[in-house]
Amino acid sequence: MYGGYLYSQPSLDSVLREMSKIDKNLIYDEALLVNIPGTSIKMIGPEHFMLSEKVPGFIHIGTSSSIQVNEIKGTSYIMIEEAMTEDAFKKQNVKFLSKSEVELHNGTSGVLYLVEFEVEKRKYERMMLFAGDYHRTMWINASYPLSTKELIQEILLSSILTAQFE
Repeated sequence: MYGGYLYSQPSLDSVLREMSKIDKNLIYDEALLVNIPGTSIKMIGPEHFMLSEKVPGFIHIGTSSSIQVNEIKGTSYIMIEEAMTEDAFKKQNVKFLSKSEVELHNGTSGVLYLVEFEVEKRKYERMMLFAGDYHRTMWINASYPLSTKELIQEILLSSILTAQFE
């Protein structure tokens, strides 16, 4: 109870029902691009996700999902890609699932990794996008509980593919 009002967090079932109503085919509209605090990156956040300044990106508390946005200056994503081996993932306690070349909405090339990890006996997946040019790299992590994959993976992917430098 706070200030005479009783607050409760919605149940996971009700949150998942709401997420299932979201159109997975995000319509790209440049007017919806949001500047990510602390970076020179802008992107369209998923519906129902809140912009976070504490951890640059977007969060959805009800599904324990997030998009974390980082900018690496002075390094090409191609150099980072060379270091992202299955062995490197193992050292980070994540299981490598897949790697694919992607093109963002604005034509920027990148690479997308899918990995799996566990936190407090709960399995998660993370999409790791590295994209940019020879001088700057966008490093975007989109994480979600494995149990919500069917509902949320496409929504998160559609969002991160809108990322671009200002």
